[in-house]
Amino acid sequence: MVIAFGNIEEMAAASFLLLTNLVHLVKLYCFIFQRTKVENLINSINREEFQPKDSDDAKILLKDINRSKLITKTFLSMCCMGCVLFAIFPLLDNVEGENIRLPFSGWYPFNINESPVFEIIYMYQVLASCINGMRNISADTFISGTIMVISGQLSLLNKAFRTMTPELQNQVEIRKLLLKSILHYKNILTFAEDVTTLFSTCLISQFFVSVFIICITMFEMSLLPALSLQFLSMVIYQACILLEIFLWCYYGNEVILKSTNLTTSAYMCGWVEFSKDFKTDLLFFMTRSQFPLKLYAGGYFTLSLETLMVILKSSWSYFAMLNTVHSRDFQDN
Repeated sequence: MVIAFGNIEEMAAASFLLLTNLVHLVKLYCFIFQRTKVENLINSINREEFQPKDSDDAKILLKDINRSKLITKTFLSMCCMGCVLFAIFPLLDNVEGENIRLPFSGWYPFNINESPVFEIIYMYQVLASCINGMRNISADTFISGTIMVISGQLSLLNKAFRTMTPELQNQVEIRKLLLKSILHYKNILTFAEDVTTLFSTCLISQFFVSVFIICITMFEMSLLPALSLQFLSMVIYQACILLEIFLWCYYGNEVILKSTNLTTSAYMCGWVEFSKDFKTDLLFFMTRSQFPLKLYAGGYFTLSLETLMVILKSSWSYFAMLNTVHSRDFQDN
């Protein structure tokens, strides 16, 4: 079947926003209909084991908090800039003699070319994109924030093992500290399981949709003038999508690395001079910590930089195929 040149452009222009809204519905379902679980997850962050033990622990957590705030502000700024550009590019990029078109392609069961219907639909699209963008940012940064909590707690646990030295504690205190660290580790595993169970559907949906969104936005940019506002708006939109999945994969990868380092950190404590009971408990912990903690999306995709590369490679492959079909149709026409 031959796809018409005009159809493939119109379909691409409309589909990237449709896919974004579909995955947004999945996130809304998670946060609205599982609100009690989300609240319990937030409250569980305040558990005693997760609290900083000294000023160094507080600095580690404060660093993660400040980074999370910076990410949220960056996301918010990019979203606002993208919404503004989507709102004004039909006005400023409009070719003289042509009618002003809507920011987003779509089908409506009535005539939108008459005033004031056109103006109402125009404002509806702008407001809807802003509201959906803000809600997407809230959901995405919340999920990345929970992954950052796991990463930060693993940093505290690594630091706790490395500071277990006979010079600072006696045999009784050091074993109590070890048991507290093991309990801390169990709580991290429980929290990670709750995060995975709660947001697994959101993660896997976003990963699948991101493959096509990145592909389609690249295709759209290949058709637009590089100096147009619409091109810039698509660049910012794609940057938001890339930043979104990058945060999840990056911090998921940090969780894997830091959990892998637990065995080394435990070995580096002064275990040689400690009691037999301490060595036994430490050995059990080291045996368990050899299996790194991994966060999964849909029980299949691991949150890691490798998964990010798979998404990018798949997007590029689909873009190459779509661009080939488009070029072939263009030549036929």
